[in-house]
Amino acid sequence: MKKKRLFFGFKVDAPWPDALPEGRYLHEEDRHITVAFLGDIDFTLLKENLHSCPKPGFHTGLVGMFDRCVFLPKRKANVAAWHIKWFDEVDLVNTYQKEIVHWLQKVGFSLKTYDNFLPHTTICRRPFKEKEWEDAFEPLPMMITDLQLYESLGNSKYEAIWKKDMKPPFEEFEHTADIAFRIWGEDIKQLHLHARHALAFKFPSLVAIFSPVKEKESVEDIVIDLNEIVSEADQRWGCPFKAVSFHGDIRRKEELLCWEMIVDV
Repeated sequence: MKKKRLFFGFKVDAPWPDALPEGRYLHEEDRHITVAFLGDIDFTLLKENLHSCPKPGFHTGLVGMFDRCVFLPKRKANVAAWHIKWFDEVDLVNTYQKEIVHWLQKVGFSLKTYDNFLPHTTICRRPFKEKEWEDAFEPLPMMITDLQLYESLGNSKYEAIWKKDMKPPFEEFEHTADIAFRIWGEDIKQLHLHARHALAFKFPSLVAIFSPVKEKESVEDIVIDLNEIVSEADQRWGCPFKAVSFHGDIRRKEELLCWEMIVDV
């Protein structure tokens, strides 16, 4: 019986910085947020039950920001990780983490249920200097996308052996002389939030001036807010965007809203 070292996690994407302090980095494509760690198990039982794995209670990936550097475990840290502050509803991830652990227990795996789930993404493993990582840290926008079953291959390398696809919060597409995104959301508020985040992936400093999103009733309301953010960023640091265009209507595609956001540069 060949065992595999497995865990469930969401794939994490961010505008990763090019330069980081020394450490044994996880490759960008391997960075994730773990929701259930199984350890070394016989894959056969799990494979037979994957069809019943609960779906997340959200229809798009979720967005947030890395707001601080943490070192885990606390007593003798082996990893440098970035803590996640969610902009989408925090309970969505916490609730799903409990659901998948409960499902795994139900199909025959012994997992502990933790009351305090710490959302984070490991960036590197020892050796590293904590002070250097603390000093170098800057807030960064991030998002989670597909739910994946990862196999740990050793040396901080992972392989996704199963996944549930999820619509991304936004996706860039080609547009003449401008930057363009398709923004996805379950409601107007989430659409607005994900539009902000699309801009921040191009200019990460924007996360420093995000305020709580209020319900907006139209594309015009959303564009006005986005342009206020662009204007403030330009006054503070200089901004690579001229403005977000008053363009396009919000359309419904199945259970999601979609808006094509055009950014003048």
